[in-house]
Amino acid sequence: MDRKHKSLKIRALNSLCSFALIGALIYVLIAGFEALAVAVITISLIGMATPVVASGGSILETLVGVLEAIVGGVVSVVEGIASAISALFN
Repeated sequence: MDRKHKSLKIRALNSLCSFALIGALIYVLIAGFEALAVAVITISLIGMATPVVASGGSILETLVGVLEAIVGGVVSVVEGIASAISALFN
């Protein structure tokens, strides 16, 4: 699905879930597995997968859609951080 075809709510949900996923993964790398970090990882993955699964389709389309949501969310988070840093130097 093209970026223009996704609604703002879905893109915001993917970005928020990706931000939580990145934060939880960094926490797991530093402090190790704990119940809270695993819960945040699980909730963020479920949050990204829910719109894709609800849209229907085959198993392959669902898996590709979930992967696309994860990558799109991570790209949005990185893009936001880069734009914030570049705004500091303007």
